[in-house]
Amino acid sequence: MNPRRALVRLAAIVLSLAAMGSVGLAGAAADEQLTHETLREFYRTGKYRMFISGKAQADARIYHSRRAGAFLVLASDYGKPLLIQPREKVISALKEDEVAERPDKGVDLVKGATITKLGALRLDAGGMAIKVEGLLARLQPQPHLLGANDAEAVLLHSPEYERGSNAYKPRSGDIAKINKAGKEIEVVVYFGSWCPTCKRLLPRILRVDKEIAGSKVKITYYGLPKGRAMRNDSNVRSDRISRIPTGVIRVDGKSVGKISSKAFSRPETAIARALGS
Repeated sequence: MNPRRALVRLAAIVLSLAAMGSVGLAGAAADEQLTHETLREFYRTGKYRMFISGKAQADARIYHSRRAGAFLVLASDYGKPLLIQPREKVISALKEDEVAERPDKGVDLVKGATITKLGALRLDAGGMAIKVEGLLARLQPQPHLLGANDAEAVLLHSPEYERGSNAYKPRSGDIAKINKAGKEIEVVVYFGSWCPTCKRLLPRILRVDKEIAGSKVKITYYGLPKGRAMRNDSNVRSDRISRIPTGVIRVDGKSVGKISSKAFSRPETAIARALGS
């Protein structure tokens, strides 16, 4: 082989090995050969809250994988990651260093991960009950988010919105128009954390909210309960809300316009038009 070509090839190999060494566990999930065949693509969810011995696990992070049909609980008082498989009605413990971060903020189990079965779990109308040696726990459905909230509170309640928010690409021209608003304006978004249409559109609104941070336009998220309780809400009645999500434009505390559910498919465009920008 030509000495010059050999030197170039050697340099390429060295650089490749250096890059592999710098990736670490967080990058391992991106490599199909290093990822568990089925226990992968877990993403944050706000569907459940976890309790251990009756104590709410405020710092626990709960992930769900549609692909695996399973939940993953990290940072609970149990001390080890927990794998919950409702279909199999099984709960297992994992090693922390065998849970790998994905580039898209999800997590995977690494290939060949050590899965230690702890015992069975019981499914009921209120969630999932866990009673095995050394662990008395429960996954309880998250209550609906109610009343006036900011974006941070919405994402804390429903962390799954963040993925859709990051993926949404708002129109830069409309964002620029909103950022140029010359007076204080509030957009009140009526929604339900239980509502399928809201789950699809809220991430887009949250992304627009992030893009207009610091402007004179403020977005407030007003969470509603289901059924009759929603219809009886005093703000729903005063603003004549018939479906959700719906936006109400307020200037000096007075309603001056609305944004329909359909218009929220492009929230930045809807807000810019409603402002008359």
